[in-house]
Amino acid sequence: MRRLVLVRHGESSWNRERRIQGQAGTGLSELGVSQVQHAASWLAGAYPDAAVVSSDLQRCRETVAPIAAALGADVTFDEALRERDFGHWSGRLLADVEAEEAERWARWTTGQDVVAEVGGEASDDLRARVVAAFERILRETPDDGATIVVTHGGPVWHGTHALLGFTHAVLGGVANASVTEIGSAGAGAPWLQCWNQVAHLPADLVTSLRPSVGRTPERAAPRVGR
Repeated sequence: MRRLVLVRHGESSWNRERRIQGQAGTGLSELGVSQVQHAASWLAGAYPDAAVVSSDLQRCRETVAPIAAALGADVTFDEALRERDFGHWSGRLLADVEAEEAERWARWTTGQDVVAEVGGEASDDLRARVVAAFERILRETPDDGATIVVTHGGPVWHGTHALLGFTHAVLGGVANASVTEIGSAGAGAPWLQCWNQVAHLPADLVTSLRPSVGRTPERAAPRVGR
């Protein structure tokens, strides 16, 4: 069995500020640094021989560094694992977007994909980009091997739905420093081993999942990620 181990980055400074990141954004917050230290220790024990691939954005670079160090592994950075581009919403506070673009925000919170309207990446394009990356990484993973993929909430959520063939939202949110595992064997369809696992984090380091811009296909309500 091949295992694709998806790790969302630790809490970033902009996550803490409730600011939309997209492909911009800052590095990790102090809490985020603590989260990834715990995640690194757990991942090294659970997947000691895993390969490591990561988004090249700063918050993922700061997340993957201690993971790779704990494993003694090199990191391959892949732009296809970036968060979606949120256009002119990037860098803005969620509260400001809600107040200043009330009509568009209302459509977004009822499940319409409005990101292309603000110059960003549509959900269909995000899913196509990420699922292609996940499929490629799975093909490159040895039999009985694992690849740890450090990425963002949007790619984890949309990519998992697309890879598993879900056409409607069936999974919940994606916490900072959470672990999701997808299994694959032979020519069969991949399956979900675990979703949004945070048992490796002390309770005071688990960040809440709050409604926000994100990752939902069709009629589902948006969830936090970024």
